[in-house]
Amino acid sequence: MGDAVIDKKEVKDFSQGDKVRVYLYHDLNNILKATRNFPYKINHIYDLKATNIDKKGVYFQMTNKNHIFMPFTERTYRVIIDMIYPVAFKESDDGYVYLTSKIRDLLSNDHDFTENDEVSGRIYSINKSIGAFIAIDDKYDSLLRIRELKGVHVEGELIDARIKEVKDDGKIELSLRQRAYLEIDNDSDKILDYLYDNDGVAYLSDKSSPEKIDATFAMSKSSFKRAIGRLYKNKDIKIYDNRIELIERL
Repeated sequence: MGDAVIDKKEVKDFSQGDKVRVYLYHDLNNILKATRNFPYKINHIYDLKATNIDKKGVYFQMTNKNHIFMPFTERTYRVIIDMIYPVAFKESDDGYVYLTSKIRDLLSNDHDFTENDEVSGRIYSINKSIGAFIAIDDKYDSLLRIRELKGVHVEGELIDARIKEVKDDGKIELSLRQRAYLEIDNDSDKILDYLYDNDGVAYLSDKSSPEKIDATFAMSKSSFKRAIGRLYKNKDIKIYDNRIELIERL
C-alpha cells in the first residue's frame, strides 16, 4: 500500500521505530494518510458531501476538512458532486478505511416509531417498481412506495415524511401526504393497494352498487367516491363507467 502521511501532532510522544496503531485512508489526489484518532465509527452511517470524482471512485469530505475515498465497486448509484449522501465507513483487515453506499444491512428495524410520526431521512436506493428506500436518521430502514413519489427523485435527497405503517417485523412504510387528509387517504391507500395487487384494475366505479363496493373495500359508496375522486385529481387513476385503472408512472 506504500508509505502514509500522518500529522506530527499525533505522534509527538513516540520515537522513530515505535509501532503505532493507525487508520489508513486515501485523501484527495490519492494521498495515503494515517491517523490515530479517526473521527467516525466503523460500520456506522453518516451524511457526507461528495466533492470529487476520478477514474477510480468518489471522494467525500469529512468534518476535519480531510477527504475519504469510495471505490466505484462500493458505489450503488450515480453520484452528483456537492450532493450529500448517507454512506458508511468500512475497514479492511489491514486497517484501510473506505466508504460504501451499500448501507442496507447496517439499517435497523428495531425502533420506537409509531404510525403518523413525522420523520426525515435520505434516499439510499430507488427501485422503479417498488419505490424509494430511505435511511431515517441514518439508523432505520423505511420504504416510500412508488405511488407516493411525484416528479423526479434521486439518491441522497432528504425526505420529510409521515410514517404510514409499522409492520409486525418493524419495517416502516412512509407517506408524503399530510395528516390533515388522513381519513380520506386511508381509503385512497386501500384502493391503490388493491390496484397494485390486481394488475392495475378494479371493476368498480362511482356507478357501482354500495353492496359491491363494501364487499371489495369495506367502505361506503360515498367514501369510495371521495377516495377515487382524490386519486383522479392526483392523476393516480383513470375512471371509466365500469372500472378504475391505475396510471403507470414513468
